[in-house]
Amino acid sequence: MKITKRIPTNLITGFLGVGKTTAIQHLLKHKPEHENWAVLVNEFGEIGVDGALLQESGASIKQVPGGCMCCVQGVGMRVGLNELIKQNPDRILIEPTGLGHPKKIMQTLRDENFSKTLEIRATITMVDPATLEDPRYLENENFIAQAQIADIIVANKVEQASTKQLENFINWSAHYPNASQLGQISFGQLSLEWLDLPAKANTSNLLQSMQHQAEDSRNVTDALELPVDQNWVMRSHFADGFWSYGWLISTDIEFELTDLLDWITTTKANRVKAIVKTNKGILKINAVQDDVRFEPCQLAEQAVLEIVIDHPLDNPSFETLLV
Repeated sequence: MKITKRIPTNLITGFLGVGKTTAIQHLLKHKPEHENWAVLVNEFGEIGVDGALLQESGASIKQVPGGCMCCVQGVGMRVGLNELIKQNPDRILIEPTGLGHPKKIMQTLRDENFSKTLEIRATITMVDPATLEDPRYLENENFIAQAQIADIIVANKVEQASTKQLENFINWSAHYPNASQLGQISFGQLSLEWLDLPAKANTSNLLQSMQHQAEDSRNVTDALELPVDQNWVMRSHFADGFWSYGWLISTDIEFELTDLLDWITTTKANRVKAIVKTNKGILKINAVQDDVRFEPCQLAEQAVLEIVIDHPLDNPSFETLLV
């Protein structure tokens, strides 16, 4: 298909649990009705929960699971982007993993292969003001790079933030004058108008993370399938000081909700995402540290459960959590 005009493209970045997927769902819900949008979503783990959550949006979705999309020579990112470009959407939104370093991602978007078809517009970096009190975030190279590349820095979850935390956000943001605009929002309600602001951030000043190393050469574009006669399959992944553990689970498996929530809480994971069948119905579960939330949703194919954690986790026996 011949592309008659360049496709507006935005990078929506931010660290683990900041609410990027919720923000993209909001944007898709409020996009112009006559436009067709596409999303390239990258997840640290190999199962791909965010892609499943976005499938209900009606947008074209491509997933790049298994680490930062710029790694493995960028194969997953390039394949996914090319597939979306062939559909000639009116806009592409790109959601990197919260542990992703944005320098190589932006360089790929601006290289000669994509610059003819993509019009890079404002990069939006989302921040949870509460994390600015934690040195582990402030000193993380990927967290810093995400702020450096931002054209717009947005504080999300302000309904949970204290006055001091919001003041910290303003003071911290002053260290990144490259961002032309600041925003404060709740529940991921990004403004559509921000998407059309120009992209001015310069990647040449971003240092590549010393802890962010190219990963192995496995084919991350292959879809994971549930083996015959197995109720679930697990995949694990390690990079940048974090482990991910993900499970693809048969739709026949039903969890006892109370026991499952207790297990999620006791793991003390940095991030937990799931779409699972429980004795209380099919639920989307979203946990950031000790904040665990769930709501009804639909299950398109297999159930999924993914954990991102800063220390190794024993492979659990799900039998104790089942109805």
